Amino acid sequence: MRNRLDLLGLCALLAVVLIAYQRLDPTLLHPSTITILSAQFLPLILAAAGQTIVMLTGGIDLSLGAVLSLGMAVFVIYPPDAPGGVVAAMALALAVTMLAGAANGVLVAYAGLPPIIVTLAASFLWGGVTLIVLPQPGGHVPEGLVRAYNFGWYGLALPAVAIGVALGLWKLIKTTHFGLALYAVGGNEHGAYANGIDTRRVKIYAYGFAGLFTGLAGIGLAIQTGSGDPTIGVPYTLNSIAVAVLGGISFFGGVGQMRGTLLGALLLGLLTNLLLFTGISTFYQMILQGVVLIVAVAVKTLATRKAVA
Repeated sequence: MRNRLDLLGLCALLAVVLIAYQRLDPTLLHPSTITILSAQFLPLILAAAGQTIVMLTGGIDLSLGAVLSLGMAVFVIYPPDAPGGVVAAMALALAVTMLAGAANGVLVAYAGLPPIIVTLAASFLWGGVTLIVLPQPGGHVPEGLVRAYNFGWYGLALPAVAIGVALGLWKLIKTTHFGLALYAVGGNEHGAYANGIDTRRVKIYAYGFAGLFTGLAGIGLAIQTGSGDPTIGVPYTLNSIAVAVLGGISFFGGVGQMRGTLLGALLLGLLTNLLLFTGISTFYQMILQGVVLIVAVAVKTLATRKAVA
């Protein structure tokens, strides 16, 4: 019931932002605008989806931005004329980010280290590896793919399709034994273990899946910008956490829905664009964004603590 109220509140807030956006940009609902906006929002949505999976287990991933950059770097340095082409580049990038995520999961599950410490250390590790792989912005992304992603393919908004596929994939995962175990481990780890759930394996899979979604976000960002950047992923770490919490995901695990995360990402993305339209100085935009996120996260965290108490 509380989750539904959270989603309704978020939908109401999103509707207000959409109305304000529509007044400033009457083309908001045009197919071309939807394609551009979905291309812009896709990386954040996918990154927040990865963060959501980890947070549902009661963990957190501070290495997400570094892993996103790593996936992006691996994708853009793969030679275009090498066997498999762009498909092989995607597969290689996703394999690397999944392994990076699973490594975090192993340390959290078997070494018993706090997720915040493990992933903070991992952020430096993967950040350094990324700079070795791609020391400076560059790399190669097929021009046709960049055009199709940013401007549509035969009238089809590919990023919007990708968002639908990602949500469909999550819906399938959620109904599996692993999906149910994810919520059980986050809600009550000892209880889940007592009921025969392999909590360590669930955590490793959770971080691995988070790596998969983070890798997809990195690939999406590379295709959107047409190149790679070894440091571009840094802001996605905190933004993904803010979006997940804004969408109703609990810091304590076991509570929240992916559609809430999607709404949170749309809200943050539209709000950022709205501030650009108003012509407010960049400095004030950053301050206002920070204040909005801090208030939203603080309100949600306090509400969650009261509910737990």
